[in-house]
Amino acid sequence: MKERYLLVKHSEGWNLDRCCRWMDNYNKAYDWFYPTLGEPFPDPSQYYGVIVFGGAPSANDESEFPWVVPELDFIKQCLHQQVGFFGICLGAQMLARALGATISAHPEGLTEIGQCLIEPTEAGGDFLPEPMRVMQWHREGFELPAGAVNLARSDVFEHQAFQLNDRVYGVQFHPEVNPESLAIWQERNRQLSPDQFTDAQRATMMAETRANDESVSRWLDGFLNHWTTTIKASRDESAASNYE
Repeated sequence: MKERYLLVKHSEGWNLDRCCRWMDNYNKAYDWFYPTLGEPFPDPSQYYGVIVFGGAPSANDESEFPWVVPELDFIKQCLHQQVGFFGICLGAQMLARALGATISAHPEGLTEIGQCLIEPTEAGGDFLPEPMRVMQWHREGFELPAGAVNLARSDVFEHQAFQLNDRVYGVQFHPEVNPESLAIWQERNRQLSPDQFTDAQRATMMAETRANDESVSRWLDGFLNHWTTTIKASRDESAASNYE
C-alpha cells in the first residue's frame, strides 16, 4: 500500500498551515476529509496515518453536531486497525474521549488563547526537549486516558500532550498554526465575534506568532518526521511478516 495520509478538518478554506506544508515539502500523498459536510468517514485502513485538527465545537456536542459520534467511531477504527493518529486540540479531545476520558472546562473557567508556554513533563523530554511558546485556542481540556503518558503541561491545563503508543498522539496546543493560517482564523473571528478581541490584541497575537514561528516549525518538523518514520517502519515490518 502506498504511503498516504488523511487530514481531517472541521472547517474548510485554511490549508496553508504547517502540517499541510510539511506534507507538501516531504512529498507525502494525502487526502482531505471534512466531517461537517456530512459525508461518511473513509476506511482508515487505506492510510498510514490520520491527522485530526481542531475546531470550534466541543467533543461533547453530539446533540448539536451529527458528525461527532461518527468521528468518535472513526477514531476507534483507527486505533483498532493500528493506523497512526495525531490529534490536535479538538482532535486530541476526540481521541481522549474515544479512549474513555472526560473532556471538560477548566474548574476556574480559565482559557488559553494566544501564544502560551508549554513545558515537558518528566516523561516528555524526547517529545518536547525544552519549553515552547505555541498557539492555543481552547476553553476545555482532556483527562489523561487510561494507559496514556502525559508528555507536556502548562500552568493552566496540566495535560497538554499525551502518547498512547509510538503511533498515537494527541496535543492540546496548535503547532500547525503559522502566521498565514492565523490570519484566516483572525478574519473569521472578526466576523463571527467582532468584540472578542481589539485590533491591538489581534496584532499582538500575530506578532507573537511570527516571533515563535521558527521554533514551532522546527519542533513540528521533528515530530512529524519521527511520527511518519515510525509508522512507515511499523507498516513495512508488518507487510514483510505477512510474506514470511
